[in-house]
Amino acid sequence: MSRGARLKARPAGKDDEMGFSLGFHRIDGNELVDADREGIAEFLHSRGLRMEDRSIVDADGSVLAFDGAWSDLHLDPLDQDGPLGGGIDHATLTPAECEFIYGLCVAGRLMVVNPQGDPMYVVPGRTHQAAALPDPDETVWVDSPDELAIALGAGFGEFRNYLRRVMDSYSSDPSEV
Repeated sequence: MSRGARLKARPAGKDDEMGFSLGFHRIDGNELVDADREGIAEFLHSRGLRMEDRSIVDADGSVLAFDGAWSDLHLDPLDQDGPLGGGIDHATLTPAECEFIYGLCVAGRLMVVNPQGDPMYVVPGRTHQAAALPDPDETVWVDSPDELAIALGAGFGEFRNYLRRVMDSYSSDPSEV
């Protein structure tokens, strides 16, 4: 993993209450370009999954779940006009979730866009060249789901700490404020 010395792993687990958002896009310079739709379709099919509107569902129509908890991971319809992308609004970075996101991004030749930053862009499986990126200095290249978790984990840990401080401030006695 490039730039890995700055990043620390965060243990992921079922106790994660909420997460942060990530986008999945194929980018060339400052333009969104189309993902590998056939690669995404094959990836989903090989796991017994399919698209229903923007949701990923199993053969029974149940929404995608990781470690027993439903996921709001979504993709644009595979038959839409224009560049296809997707995202997850509440990423928890469990091992199962990271494995799925990594595989999906490699299959679709997508990068992970992390609006929280540090890093802003994560390129799984060498799907993008440095010259195609809006900001190569804000990019980390990862070659496994574990590396994806490490790359995103430090920022996620900081987010969770901030969230806990905010939530704790609401649960304190108002007379102490």
